[in-house]
Amino acid sequence: MIEHYQFSKSSVSSYQKPKKGNDLCGDSFYVKETEDYLICAVADGLGSGKLAKEASGAATDVIDQHHHESVEQLMHLCNEGLRHTRGAVIAIVKVDYKNQTATYSGVGNIRFMISAERQRAIHPLTKAGFLVGKPERFKVQDFKFEKELTLMLYSDGMDIHTQSRSLLTKMVSPKESVIFISGLPQDINDDATCIVGQVNIS
Repeated sequence: MIEHYQFSKSSVSSYQKPKKGNDLCGDSFYVKETEDYLICAVADGLGSGKLAKEASGAATDVIDQHHHESVEQLMHLCNEGLRHTRGAVIAIVKVDYKNQTATYSGVGNIRFMISAERQRAIHPLTKAGFLVGKPERFKVQDFKFEKELTLMLYSDGMDIHTQSRSLLTKMVSPKESVIFISGLPQDINDDATCIVGQVNIS
């Protein structure tokens, strides 16, 4: 399934497909813009099916309730919210329009790429592991931009190689990027989710 979100200072498109043989995707994603920021997240519940969806959905529900909090605080809140689930991996990015900063944190194998002003895309490494309510310390990274920012979050069911940075540096629109990505080979034995975003504050 492909969805598009057009906001005042940004646009985001998403693609999601469940594991072969499943009706329910074990991944969840979250997208929201306020006057001050854009926030995007992808959560992948451990395993697949209903219990995986419950776990990933618990994480995105927490983000929906507390999206005004800092990224680090959101990671701690998600961790606590996953205490009575089978657990999930998660990545969150929050773009502050006023300070022209994107703040990112992730645990597990959700991939993240970001490019400012169409320059070479960066692929930060995430912390290994998953969230299930155990005490955690989170790595938080900030990225500055001037006017334009492109970004991508995707779960491990997507076969997007890190050398595909041109998807961000040469982006026409998130919509076109997601349509292209939906045609790439995918791991049919895993759920697949991808979010592509573009911010322009000029």
